[in-house]
Amino acid sequence: MTLPAVWLLHSNDVPADSADAKALERLLSADEHARRARYHNSEARHQFLLGRALLRRVLGKISDQPPEALSFSRNENGKPLLASMPDLHFSLSHSGQWIALAVSCEAPVGIDIEQPSKPRDFLRIARHYFHPQERALLEAPPLELMPTHFYRLWTMKEAFFKARGTGISEGLGRINLAGYHLGQGVSFDETLADRDAPWQFYYAMHPLPDTTQLHMALAGTDPALGELNNTSIYRGID
Repeated sequence: MTLPAVWLLHSNDVPADSADAKALERLLSADEHARRARYHNSEARHQFLLGRALLRRVLGKISDQPPEALSFSRNENGKPLLASMPDLHFSLSHSGQWIALAVSCEAPVGIDIEQPSKPRDFLRIARHYFHPQERALLEAPPLELMPTHFYRLWTMKEAFFKARGTGISEGLGRINLAGYHLGQGVSFDETLADRDAPWQFYYAMHPLPDTTQLHMALAGTDPALGELNNTSIYRGID
């Protein structure tokens, strides 16, 4: 298996209450079972199960350990780590009925997916959170491209701050991705300590059966991240 790589999983791939789902429950720790039980919605409980099972199956295979025996800790920013292999980096994202997992053996990685499910006021969100040049990009014609531009910017920003381990509360407007759209690269706010780090980004849209798109972005300093292609994107839990 070549890393970095991505795994995509849909909740219907392992139907809730099926024998396969019951088998996955045995992989979870006592803490994960308790966290899962706190969800009142059955679909949310199923999504949590699939996300943790996917994480355990994939990391277990990579680390050559039983998936149910894996133990997790957190770094100083709260980013999850595999206790036995802290240099194996991973990131998990949920949206709608989809789950995505990214793994790198070189550097911290962040992944974000968005499955659009309802209309959003793109310009209102952008005016509140985005860099001025990104807002100008959204407002530029043709306006029918605004949703695509918005989700590309949003997922790439989310992936960036997840890779940093800080979350979007650090300030979405502190990274300017307008140049990425024009092939001119990414610029960072001068207050970001690692603004000169060789950050790599990957963005793609995956067609869905209902004719919409699943937007996916990855960010990190793994040099191979920007060269990710379909051969490194797996579908399923194994």
